[in-house]
Amino acid sequence: MANRFNVAVVGATGAVGRVFLTILEERAFPVAQLKLLASKRSEGKRISVMGQEIEVHETTPSSFENVDFAFISVNADVSRQLAPSAVESGALVIDDSSAFRMLPNVPLVVPEIN
Repeated sequence: MANRFNVAVVGATGAVGRVFLTILEERAFPVAQLKLLASKRSEGKRISVMGQEIEVHETTPSSFENVDFAFISVNADVSRQLAPSAVESGALVIDDSSAFRMLPNVPLVVPEIN
């Protein structure tokens, strides 16, 4: 059996966050636990993903404990606050903001190119 991963999606209630969730479903990504994270105003909402209703929680620095992959889709200022916490917790972070794109130690991925 393939490895299964703990995944967090930050910005899960937004348009891009929902696309992340759709891609996870379409690709049958091996998710052990899925954390849906967003701002405080979205806390308590429920989103149907992979045949389950999952509750959205407010994103905090401690949200990334035991997370293997963190998909972050929020504005650059919020990404600058949250991504370091995710990295420090050991997560591989995929951030779609402009916050880190010019840093030499952060790979820039352009899906159409690489």
